[in-house]
Amino acid sequence: MRLYLYSTFLLLSLMAITATPLWAQEQTSEQKTSTPPEPEMRSVKGLIPAPVLYYTPDTRLGFGASLLGYFRLRSYTDTTYTRLSLARLVVDYTLNKQTDQWLYWNIFTREERLLLRGELRHRIYTDRFYGIGNDTPKGDREIYDYDMLSAKIAVLKNVGFRSFLGPDLQITEYYDVELEEGSQLLSKQIPGYQTGRNVGLGAIYLIDHRNSTAYPSKGFYLEISGYHFGKTFGSDFRYNNFNLEFNRYYGLGNDRVLATNTMLKLNDGEVPVQRLATAGGDKILRGYARNRFHDDNFVGSQVEYRFPLFWRLGMVAFAGIGDVFDKPSDIGFSTIKYSVGTGLRYAIRPEQKLNSRLDVGYGREGFNVYLMIGEAF
Repeated sequence: MRLYLYSTFLLLSLMAITATPLWAQEQTSEQKTSTPPEPEMRSVKGLIPAPVLYYTPDTRLGFGASLLGYFRLRSYTDTTYTRLSLARLVVDYTLNKQTDQWLYWNIFTREERLLLRGELRHRIYTDRFYGIGNDTPKGDREIYDYDMLSAKIAVLKNVGFRSFLGPDLQITEYYDVELEEGSQLLSKQIPGYQTGRNVGLGAIYLIDHRNSTAYPSKGFYLEISGYHFGKTFGSDFRYNNFNLEFNRYYGLGNDRVLATNTMLKLNDGEVPVQRLATAGGDKILRGYARNRFHDDNFVGSQVEYRFPLFWRLGMVAFAGIGDVFDKPSDIGFSTIKYSVGTGLRYAIRPEQKLNSRLDVGYGREGFNVYLMIGEAF
């Protein structure tokens, strides 16, 4: 309840402030001034159909196909353009017998009056669960299967100074849940152990002062969001959720970038296991599988140094720290998670700085490898 009140107060306060492409086409418009346009200030549109190949500890090897569309829109009143808009359709299959059909988008309208974000997804997934808390033994691992259909739709209005505010609707249907014999999900009646609908409405406030949405080299990004999931919206689960992400980018010259990322996720109530906070994955604490640790809350921070090599290749070095927890006193030196690692970057579309990445992270329990599209943050 306290979390819900804090989240509501914060949101009300904010409201008061009022792969090598197989085919691509590109169109560049010159500005009327003699100053060369910045990369984010050119008219560009294109499609990149490409095979999908990735690896994560939760999926093992995954493969399939994707279609990435990108564009910038020119202003009606001058020669400037919006930042890069992206939409991507992915269909894949993994060696863990998981399938995923996923359409997501992040689109700026002309003059950046609106930011449209969302996704549609169908997933057949085999997942792992070790228990609740930041010190669960690996020997308690169990496998459970579920299918899901989900939709997320956010419409954010530009409220000035590159900041956006608006509602976000999230709907997920979990079905065909299958548990192992003797599952602790069942014995402990952890929410999400059976089929159910998860529906919530919330609000997002973000400030985006990055110089690029694909590969920022300076500026910052702040996003705050809060949601209520409950019977009011037809949900089988009742809880509140609050999220914060802050990224800062420092250009060091010669295409070298120092980037920092801090994330906070808080839940209060009957949270389905599929939506609990986790420590690990391809975004943060890359030395751990995404679902190795579960709890209501997560806090973590990381730093990454990015630099070019030659041709289309670049590298990164990263380090991070964080943990899941029920209450802050749960976090201690004996359990807190650290992660260090390095990664290789390949520019799929050098002009737009769209990269594929291979990251190798090391943590308390060894190494994990991630092969993905786009930067971690």
